[in-house]
Amino acid sequence: MREHIADLDGGGRRVRELAAAYLGDWLIGACRSRSDTGGVVNALVGALLREADADVQEEIAHSLGSLVEYGVVPDQIVEPLATRLPSLGAGAAEHIAGVLEAASWQKVKKPGPLAAGFWWNVATL
Repeated sequence: MREHIADLDGGGRRVRELAAAYLGDWLIGACRSRSDTGGVVNALVGALLREADADVQEEIAHSLGSLVEYGVVPDQIVEPLATRLPSLGAGAAEHIAGVLEAASWQKVKKPGPLAAGFWWNVATL
């Protein structure tokens, strides 16, 4: 794992792209098993903030997009991703826009049992 995180900053474009893909696959498994994903998420965000190559950006962003389907978007990554969004390539920007949208939906509070009961009672009248 540490080797792949290190590869996000080292080597050629293809090495960085493959490292991001591997970490994205790992992230899916970790989210499904409810393992701690903080180290990998932070490494991917940091790499995205530094990465200049559009193809590598897209792979990193795709990996972070796994949080939308399989996990939770941590609050602390929202601001750095939102700041970086305008300068990303089109493919990466699409993934990151999805991550940011999911983060905003996570903040919406779901109705509690009292509100749900109220609607149920009204519907049965």
